[in-house]
Amino acid sequence: MIIWSAILFLILIIIMSGFSLYLLSDKEIYLPYRLTSTMELIKFLYPESYNPSKMMELARDALFGQLDRYSGYLEPKELGRVTEEFSGSYGGIGITIVSQDQGLMVMSVREDGPAARAGMKSGDIIYKVDSTNVKGVNAYRATFLLRGSEGSPVELGVLRKFNNIADTLQFELTRQRLPLIHVPYAGITPGGSLYIRLLDFEAGSAMEVFAALDSLYLRNPDSIRGIIFDLRGNPGGLLTEAVSIAGLFMKKGKIVVGMKGRSRWNNTVFRAQGDDIADGLPIALLVDKGSASSSEILAGSLRYAGRAFLVGDTTFGKGLVQEFDDLGDGSGLRITTARYYFEGNIFLNDPKAAVKDSAPGIPPDYYYQATEYEPFPLELESSLLMREYAIENQDRIAADSGVISTNPGWLDDFRNYMYQHGFDYESQLSREIGAAVIEAHLDSAKEETIAAANRLYNVSRREDSSQFTGYKEYIRQRLFQVALETKFGVAESYRRAIVPYRWDIALAEQIFKESKKN
Repeated sequence: MIIWSAILFLILIIIMSGFSLYLLSDKEIYLPYRLTSTMELIKFLYPESYNPSKMMELARDALFGQLDRYSGYLEPKELGRVTEEFSGSYGGIGITIVSQDQGLMVMSVREDGPAARAGMKSGDIIYKVDSTNVKGVNAYRATFLLRGSEGSPVELGVLRKFNNIADTLQFELTRQRLPLIHVPYAGITPGGSLYIRLLDFEAGSAMEVFAALDSLYLRNPDSIRGIIFDLRGNPGGLLTEAVSIAGLFMKKGKIVVGMKGRSRWNNTVFRAQGDDIADGLPIALLVDKGSASSSEILAGSLRYAGRAFLVGDTTFGKGLVQEFDDLGDGSGLRITTARYYFEGNIFLNDPKAAVKDSAPGIPPDYYYQATEYEPFPLELESSLLMREYAIENQDRIAADSGVISTNPGWLDDFRNYMYQHGFDYESQLSREIGAAVIEAHLDSAKEETIAAANRLYNVSRREDSSQFTGYKEYIRQRLFQVALETKFGVAESYRRAIVPYRWDIALAEQIFKESKKN
């Protein structure tokens, strides 16, 4: 017993000696002491200027200013918001944001929220919230400007770029409480595929996905041609939820996702725990630039393992993993700790480079540009006229058998409604030519120059006037969708107005057919 006590004492001495040597060799160990000593000296010499809370806030901002935009200090209320989003419901306008040079960039727009109904899109840049300029404001702090009591108004100033041309828009929104419904719809398409719309990866999302698979596929697998996951505008959420969903479709032991951190303690590999429940059934993932974080984990893990193909646009491109740490006083830290990678050691974010704000994103196997991102639909959506008309005429519109109606009278009626409410689409090209015409008059340009500019302007305006005809199928589908959603609910609008008419879904099903032939 005495011998064992002596051995343990000797080991303790060695450990303590090593720790002491480490402390003595770490020159940075004195930096916090230097900071507190400086503050004490300021307190003594400049008592009237001594404000420890403000000093610490400035020090924190300077500290996190050296890191990536996803890392930051969380005030107690901000840390509480994170917990709230992961577990229940939240009030706001339904967008996910990150800091950007010009303001706050919208990563994704929740389809059932106020921002989506007003026509906001991924990639929009918010430069003002009410009267507050948010350029340079931390995204977590800006969230409190965007949030407020349910039913309260908020006005946003937004920059929107299309083909490298920026436009300024104003949105007046009403905040609402947003329940976290992860799978608003799952059903069988007319082509025999299982379609699952996944809005996020918060707690419970994997369970909802499995429930959809269980009821619509596992009980009758031979009737399903392929599985389509719709991840458009999905901002992500919990890593564990994405891992759980991806693991359902991969062979046991396959890498779902790996995380490579700054130290060996941050290196983790998640592997599939069971067999592929779909037994190799083809999978399509619908993605766009609003598909971020855990959406990219699901997309990347299945794609690079050879289990799925991507249809749509390049994903947001984050490639980084964050951890939340509670500091014990109610506040906390959100710190980027690792980059993630997929089968084949494929990283989204270059592992040899310093941490970057974003990665290139995952490119689709089959590119598809959604119609709603084009200028005319964007402006029409922002006017809210389609939503207002569809709600006012929901009985008439919903009574039709489908989007391709034999009685398009309500579409012509909407066109008149649109003009009566002052909607006059003017393209960016028309605005620029119009400005050039005014400038030519002010500069007393030659008559032939002014005449030529006027001719160009008239040609451009005629093109603007033809946009309604060019997008009438899209307009008809959107009116039908809103009418069904208002009268019967979200699921019915998906079943009758969205799934049968989405071109990206049709493309995925065509690829399923081709793969079966091969």
